[in-house]
Amino acid sequence: MNFSDAVNYISEAENYGIVPGLDNISALCRKLSNPQDKLKFIHIAGTNGKGSVGTFLDSILLEAGYKTGRYVSPAVMDYLEKIQICSENITEEKFASCTERVKKAVDEMLKEGLAHPTVFEIETAIAFCFFEEEKCDYILLETGMGGKNDATNVIDKNILTVITSISLEHTQFLGKTIEEIATEKAGITKQNSNVVTISQNPKVIDILRNVCTAKSAYLKISKIYNISDYSYDGNFQIFSYKDFKDIKIRMLGKFQTENAALAIDACELLNNNGTDISDKHIYDGLLKAQWSGRFEILRTSSPIFILDGAHNEAAATRLRETIDIYFADKKIVYITGSFKDKNYNEIARLTAKRAMKIYTISTTGKRGLKAQELADVIKQYNPNVTAVSDITKAVDNSLSEECDVIIAFGSLSFLSEIKKHLNGE
Repeated sequence: MNFSDAVNYISEAENYGIVPGLDNISALCRKLSNPQDKLKFIHIAGTNGKGSVGTFLDSILLEAGYKTGRYVSPAVMDYLEKIQICSENITEEKFASCTERVKKAVDEMLKEGLAHPTVFEIETAIAFCFFEEEKCDYILLETGMGGKNDATNVIDKNILTVITSISLEHTQFLGKTIEEIATEKAGITKQNSNVVTISQNPKVIDILRNVCTAKSAYLKISKIYNISDYSYDGNFQIFSYKDFKDIKIRMLGKFQTENAALAIDACELLNNNGTDISDKHIYDGLLKAQWSGRFEILRTSSPIFILDGAHNEAAATRLRETIDIYFADKKIVYITGSFKDKNYNEIARLTAKRAMKIYTISTTGKRGLKAQELADVIKQYNPNVTAVSDITKAVDNSLSEECDVIIAFGSLSFLSEIKKHLNGE
């Protein structure tokens, strides 16, 4: 099996949709001799911030000399970025060989009359096989959706559970209320484990406390109100948190200081569990961390061009806050799109008034939303909105505007295409 064969095989599995639950992934892992049992996991769940906190922790662990594996979802710029080792994407050759191994296991399952695994279950198994073969020291494992019934929760134990900020999302699968969603995400908590989360909605904290008490797990809460001495010099955000003074990070958006604080507290728990991470590793790791598509500046000359993955209300709120901090007096143009299962009306309410002009683009697939339909909603908040036929036209039109800043956001699904077009690819 070559890389093309592997991609085609996984694409064919898309017919099996999303099937929450652990029966399939458990059966698949058993056929593979349970590679996950040989690995040390830092399991990360939440609505927003999973990728950023994972990036910070991955960078810190690399500075400390550990061999890291990382499993993220969804991919933004490159399909292979879902599975990484030491911040490098899995190679096409390794991906193909691990996929072939997983396919053989799937074929055995089908012969026994078991259900066909979903795409995410297959990709999760591929990641486990790869990390086992590479003998990674630590795995940064992100949930795909939810927690308790997410395929990644097939792991029996972890060395740390990280819960980022939680808000309403995927309500058709995870529950209609913040309490139901928090309960689902807290479901990755293991017996007698360590859990770290960020100070957030009291209802979420109450759920986490109850789950941790029931499982005799220790809960640490990052008190983000201890972040102080904040400044931004055009290249870095600088801040202090507890005993860490003048921390520098390249990842922009003031919310990233909170993700960095959560990573610092996670390191404290890792150190208590036998990991050797010094203050210097933390400073250097935070400084070097970079995560594509999260308030990423692609162009620094006027107009500045920024990509951001804000795709729900909580992320839209943070985006608006960041715009008000960095670009309070600037003329801004948006390029935006959304999936139809997102609350795009609320996202528009939160962000639209700040733009002098908005270009909407269509998203594709079963969840796709037409550009005109999104534009009709945005008109309630900003009449200067135009639906365009394709992404490249939206980019070209925005660059012709007399503006200071262009921000493309709304879904991670189209960011790579924008980046490629802007780079002339």
